[in-house]
Amino acid sequence: MKPIHKILAAIIACLMALPSISQAQCKDFSEKEVMPMLGEYIVSGRYNTLKLREGEEILIFKTLSKGINYRIIVKCVDSLATNLHFTITDWEDNTIYDNGSQGFVWDYKSEKTQRIKINVFVPKTSEQPPLKEGCMTVITGIKPDL
Repeated sequence: MKPIHKILAAIIACLMALPSISQAQCKDFSEKEVMPMLGEYIVSGRYNTLKLREGEEILIFKTLSKGINYRIIVKCVDSLATNLHFTITDWEDNTIYDNGSQGFVWDYKSEKTQRIKINVFVPKTSEQPPLKEGCMTVITGIKPDL
């Protein structure tokens, strides 16, 4: 194998590894920073964690079951935290929760089985690069019946 091919193969291998390194950092953030915020709630299955950059938006769909107490946490790294905005709406787009002045933890007892949408948005603080980016996690916990 020619030296140039070895270099190209090494570069390609490094580029392919970057997303998994990024995901590992976000998973670590979720487990150390966010999961403890669940307190007495337990994780209700999978949680969403990814890197977000200023100006990006994500939409997550969840089903809530009647009579269950939920805690939904949307948290990101400190560099994005002051800008993070999220809303929770029902299927007809009626706002159930807006974190504007209420924080990043929402406790809710579902009165009916329903599908919700969690819309997370990080506004741009500047049009000039570099844009801030960092890990963001959405975790849903349920309160066990005691």
